[in-house]
Amino acid sequence: MKARRPFAPQPGKKLILRKSEVAAAAILPGNRSISDAREDVMSNASNALLWAALYFALSFAAIFVVWFADKMRTNFLGK
Repeated sequence: MKARRPFAPQPGKKLILRKSEVAAAAILPGNRSISDAREDVMSNASNALLWAALYFALSFAAIFVVWFADKMRTNFLGK
């Protein structure tokens, strides 16, 4: 049994150009692809990791603020 490549172009069938490919052909010079233009854009996974790290850091900052406020309160009240 011959292995099939499900996303390989099939002979005799015309590929449909997506709007992004048409726009990229008009904007990008030469034979550059749309993936070259999106080189600096963050992926979903890296964006999620960035937000997770941000929430983690903010939670520690909130804990520190509450601890510091409690320490200042006890110092002012002399307990």
